[in-house]
Amino acid sequence: MARQSVTTQQITRAGTIPTAGSPNVDGDIIDTGASVFLLLSNTGASPASVTVVSQATFDGLAVDDLTVSLAAGVTRVVGPISPGTFGFPAGDTNASRAFVNYTGTPADIKRSVLSY
Repeated sequence: MARQSVTTQQITRAGTIPTAGSPNVDGDIIDTGASVFLLLSNTGASPASVTVVSQATFDGLAVDDLTVSLAAGVTRVVGPISPGTFGFPAGDTNASRAFVNYTGTPADIKRSVLSY
């Protein structure tokens, strides 16, 4: 399987009911931006984790990935998903998008990508 491209949902003043889906085992590719966030829920009985892969370097050193732990039954909002840290550089096939990886049971993880 290939990474799954996730559509970014716009938050509106009238309110947005996020549509959540489960990732596949190869992970997701999502938009980046100063107003882009991940809404993550672990609906399973076991812990899981979500990693947003960093593409950045500082002074020649790789910037750490962002890894978020999700205990059973927990929902978290993570972000912003900054293009400077997580986005692929201009010219790359995935320019301004980010890779997201998951551990645990993919069917137990629900995720939405939201932006305002």
